[in-house]
Amino acid sequence: MKIENKIECIFEKVYIETPVDTDGDGKADLIAAYIRRPSYTADGEKVPAVLVANPYLMTCNEDWYVPHDVNREIKVYPQQDIKEEDIKFDFSAPLKSVPTVTRQTAGYAENAIVPEDVQFECISDLYRYLNQKGYASVFCGGLGTRGSEGYTLSGSREEIMAFRSVIDWLNGRCRAFTNKTDNIEVKASWCTGNVAMSAKSYLGTMCIGVAATGVEGLKTIIPEAGISNWYDYYRSGGLNVPALEWQGDDLDILAKYCFSRAKDPEDYAGVKEGYAAALDKLVEGEDRDSANYNKFWDERNYLNQIDNFKASVFIIHGLNDWNVKTNQCLPLFKALEEKGAERKILLHQGEHIYVYDLEGSGTLAMVEKWLDHYLKGIDNGVEKEPKVLVESNADQSKWMAGDTWPPADWKYVRFPVEAEKDVVITDDLSATVYDRKADNQKDWLDELVLSEDESYANRTKWVWDPFEAADNDAPLRIAGEINVKFEVAIDRETAILSAMLVDLGRERRITAEQVPVEGCDDGTFRFGLEESPSEYKVISRGWLNAQNRTCIWSKEEIKPGETYGYEIKMVPTDHTLMPGHKLALIIYGIDAQQTQRPETVTNITIKGGSVAAKIPLSKSIQYF
Repeated sequence: MKIENKIECIFEKVYIETPVDTDGDGKADLIAAYIRRPSYTADGEKVPAVLVANPYLMTCNEDWYVPHDVNREIKVYPQQDIKEEDIKFDFSAPLKSVPTVTRQTAGYAENAIVPEDVQFECISDLYRYLNQKGYASVFCGGLGTRGSEGYTLSGSREEIMAFRSVIDWLNGRCRAFTNKTDNIEVKASWCTGNVAMSAKSYLGTMCIGVAATGVEGLKTIIPEAGISNWYDYYRSGGLNVPALEWQGDDLDILAKYCFSRAKDPEDYAGVKEGYAAALDKLVEGEDRDSANYNKFWDERNYLNQIDNFKASVFIIHGLNDWNVKTNQCLPLFKALEEKGAERKILLHQGEHIYVYDLEGSGTLAMVEKWLDHYLKGIDNGVEKEPKVLVESNADQSKWMAGDTWPPADWKYVRFPVEAEKDVVITDDLSATVYDRKADNQKDWLDELVLSEDESYANRTKWVWDPFEAADNDAPLRIAGEINVKFEVAIDRETAILSAMLVDLGRERRITAEQVPVEGCDDGTFRFGLEESPSEYKVISRGWLNAQNRTCIWSKEEIKPGETYGYEIKMVPTDHTLMPGHKLALIIYGIDAQQTQRPETVTNITIKGGSVAAKIPLSKSIQYF
């Protein structure tokens, strides 16, 4: 985007008082916030604010990022009897860490203007652009970041309530100070009280978490690739399944990574032991051994509080984002739809990226129009525009539009599985092309999808041509959640069960590469195309711990050789299947790219006639 800095800006730094005391010093934790606002606000003119809650803001502990070992066995558990009510977090309960000492205001300052010398990380140019359009931008690292107080406890209620305090301050409901010691108070007299939250990934996650508190003054959020349910980010069906290419990652690692107070040796010395103890509790709560859903994860499931949402929501997410998967944005959109909330979703063909400058998307214009309506009250009709925009994977210049997702005409179609006899999967990574030292994940995936070797027993695969049964030869849109049920007998006390839906067809597909558009000097880009045609594309995947056959919060005993029923719900998707292509349904065990990689060899017998798969199809594709 092109930014013309015609409007000068004022830069401020304040320390906002939160309602929590996570570092246990008796005082309310202060968090540093950095404000960039149009200079004319010094003359009394008020502007709305866009808040970026960014735990990465003040650099991170790169050397602390050490993934957990995934080359280990899946732990076997005896029969558990954990009830759903046992894992529910009580959001009405008082905060755990509350201050016991009250700061006394020693005086007041008109402002907290400082030189603009802070280097903001993980922030797009959007916010400088918005300054020129009459918005203030507010950046805050939150608890445990350098310059602030408290502990980084990623996704927690304390973290959310701390960021909520920024909105409270912008609305005159809590205090901020010019520094951490003098107790000189400063007010946000320049702000109208109308606030938006925006940005990508962890930053987008905080948008959702704060909106879930129902805080007054937060008029809209624009989460990009944000997490709505942390369990579904790091776990799946009782398994550790983090972001693709981030195996071994977990929430404790993220918390340590973002605890940039450790970058200040003097400050860190006083909180080192306390933070270590807090991390121990976090590790206990996340429970990597069982990977069950529990109160720790329920606290970090913002969909629990969907009824609290007062802000409108504009979701932006990549359909090829296997870092923050679409199982975060699409359930959020559906929940907002059921609530009748004001909402919009834009699904693009990129991965984990910003798309303000994506050719033909109009993203920047839409965001500006959205903010103008919800923060400035401009009647521009944005709420009447299509609520769903989906970039086509068949032609990136085309967008599908609608008001619901999945599209209104969708229906489940049975994937025909011919398997009258039992099928045995021998789940053995050592019998595949995968090499643990080389970690050749792409070779493993190619073999899993394409192998025709009769001796390859690491999966079972069925192929279907849906166009044979279709009324016409038009493209088919797969939009929704793919579901597969089956019955299996396992020769051990546990197993990893995985399923995959694949688009089979030779073509040059869209890549994640961002290619500058020739003749544009404003950063406009489009996605690239493969240099040569590929044979397939994975549409979706799903995973399940065989001991979590009934629910994700309690494990059940498996008696080797006994038959049990299972259901795998794959990550929801929106994919256009072109004529001439086929679909492949694959059931397998260990996922070398996503799950733990045990060395144990497990035989999984799929019972004949038990496989039932449903594909959400839409025949009519309308372009916007």
